[in-house]
Amino acid sequence: MKLRTATIIVCLVDAAAWAVVAIATFMSGSDAATKGLDEGAGLIVTALFLVTGAPALALVLLGRAPITALTLALAFPTAFAALFVAAVIAFA
Repeated sequence: MKLRTATIIVCLVDAAAWAVVAIATFMSGSDAATKGLDEGAGLIVTALFLVTGAPALALVLLGRAPITALTLALAFPTAFAALFVAAVIAFA
């Protein structure tokens, strides 16, 4: 598999994961006490995607900096997992 193809696949998985998490957090039916936490999580995931996933997708579609694009594309799930673990530890 070529580097560009792998990067496109990772970017599409990133975008799908971002969409699922963002929609789930913004449209959650939780009570008013935790609604702010849900919206905050949605904003954080959106900001993380805009900093890592979107530039990676733009770079790969333009055919520029393939290694940087793959690094950015892989940074989204890595940072997401790290933030999730940090949130679990903080709220445990």
